[in-house]
Amino acid sequence: PAAPAAAAAPVVALESPVTPVAVKRSDVPDAMRPCFGCHRDIVADYLRHGMAASVGPVGRPEGGSVRQPATGAVYELASDAGGAWLSAKKSDGGIRRQRVVGRIGAGVFDVSWVGEEVDATTGAATGRLFFAPVETVTGLGLVLAPFENHAGSPGMDLALTEQCLDCHTVDRLSGLPTAEATDGVVYPPHALGADAFEHLSPLGCQVCHGDTRPHVELMAGFTEGDADDIGLQRLAKLSPAQQRDTCARCHLQGDARIRIAPAPPTWDRPQAAQWPVLVPQRTVDDFRFVGQVERLALSACFRGSPEMTCTTCHSPHQGVAEQGLASLEAACQGCHGGLEADHAGALTVAQVTGSPARTAAGCVDCHVRRSQPFDLPHVRTADHFIRKHIPKPQDDVPHRQFADPEGPLEIYDDGRLADLLEGEAGSRWRDGVLAMALVSLGRIDEAEALFARFPAPGSPAARRPSAPPDLPALETFAAFHQLRALALQAKGHWPEAIAAYGDAIEVDPPLPSAHIARARLRLLTGDFLGVVEDTQAVINAFPGAETPWDVRADLALRLGRPPMAAQALEKSVERWPSNAVAWLRLGQILAAQGDREAAVDALARAQTLEPSLPGLAEAMQKTGG
Repeated sequence: PAAPAAAAAPVVALESPVTPVAVKRSDVPDAMRPCFGCHRDIVADYLRHGMAASVGPVGRPEGGSVRQPATGAVYELASDAGGAWLSAKKSDGGIRRQRVVGRIGAGVFDVSWVGEEVDATTGAATGRLFFAPVETVTGLGLVLAPFENHAGSPGMDLALTEQCLDCHTVDRLSGLPTAEATDGVVYPPHALGADAFEHLSPLGCQVCHGDTRPHVELMAGFTEGDADDIGLQRLAKLSPAQQRDTCARCHLQGDARIRIAPAPPTWDRPQAAQWPVLVPQRTVDDFRFVGQVERLALSACFRGSPEMTCTTCHSPHQGVAEQGLASLEAACQGCHGGLEADHAGALTVAQVTGSPARTAAGCVDCHVRRSQPFDLPHVRTADHFIRKHIPKPQDDVPHRQFADPEGPLEIYDDGRLADLLEGEAGSRWRDGVLAMALVSLGRIDEAEALFARFPAPGSPAARRPSAPPDLPALETFAAFHQLRALALQAKGHWPEAIAAYGDAIEVDPPLPSAHIARARLRLLTGDFLGVVEDTQAVINAFPGAETPWDVRADLALRLGRPPMAAQALEKSVERWPSNAVAWLRLGQILAAQGDREAAVDALARAQTLEPSLPGLAEAMQKTGG
């Protein structure tokens, strides 16, 4: 089946408020039920907001199939009595299958699906979660997920981790019995368990107000507080900058976000000091789907209004569709009233936007561009860069992953970071954050030059805090050292990379990804005892992980011990049965040992997954499989 033809982007009818519906207590998510007792109207309004359905159960999604033109794979979404299923049939006949276990998104624009991999041969569940390579766009149906437009699209292999859910739930999954977790670390990071979405609540009152339990206890008389203390953070009591931070947790994306503080950020320090977001220094004409704060910051009306926040225009308890355009127009006219004379003889809304006016005044139509984001095809939404003259809306913006893939970046700052970044320590902190971001963007040369401002990896000074007061010390975060190691590794500086991975492990001993990365480099440099040390640390802490056994298989072959390599590969495929390469290697070793029956079985497993895998046909011919 061919991919769906391009269609007009669905447009949410903002001018048609949603008809109120009676809400019963059983309709309210568990986390919001204590609030519902006293704030029924607010909760009822909020439950019609898309945020209130940010994650959820699968239901019975509309089926369909989509072909990936770059790879020829056909993805099919279907439902039966056992639930919803996603399958991928590759162009060479290889098969992958996942049970759809979760939904991300409310369906206002689209819905992303989450699948749990099942063994393509036995049907056994693996507990590993992945973003589906297809999603459902409102008014259009099943389409390729945005990441499938990237070069080298990952297909069924884009892992879904806890951090992927930061903006869709406040629940943490690392403590679940089914998650492969140690000390709050999940490894593999997508080993969250098939029932993970049964433990997730959509975004509720606590997202903006903090933990609501103290408020409930105070109001119920179970505890006592000061006269002004209601046990709850009211947004109106926060400074405008703190209010904007609350929204920016999810609506400030930039080209990279670096988490150097626990989730979620706290109100006592600027978010930019806890989760710095890197945005382009040069302004681009188009915009990303959740880049509202960074785009608003470009607007003259925002720059000239220090008290302006997101709630200046938006009702936090209502979705935009329910709030309606009249409310947004009123917000514009609250600051810009009396400008009718300036608009005499001006262009019509249709001339500016190519679409009919949706309101009499036309403020939002003419000054808030509604166009297709560059990172989410098939939809049209609002560009929050408010301008006197907006570019013509587009519905066919070429897809790209980053706003400015090669241009200079800067840390988004509303002014609160500027003083902290003055001086040598502040400048180095800024460069360290930028270096981390550049690694995530694949800009290794630039990153390496900035990392060079810090002491040599492996030295005590490399882990010594150097940040200015009120900024978290990068040297105390494992991610800083691990990204530095990746940059060094990419440049071929293996001893320095090994030392940097060691710094990450010193800072965060259970860190399995650093142990595995260091083990692979130690193997390349002949430090075989080091390989055993690192892989054993992961095996002990995360017995369900396959990667240490893959590295052990490489070590065994390097040492000339094929039987030991076969044992390691058997443990690897037991934990991750969708690895065609591991099945092939296992089959080849078993065949060389004379175990033809087991070799044929292993090669057949590889063929099910990837029939055109290099070396597979020859191996099967030799074994007669």
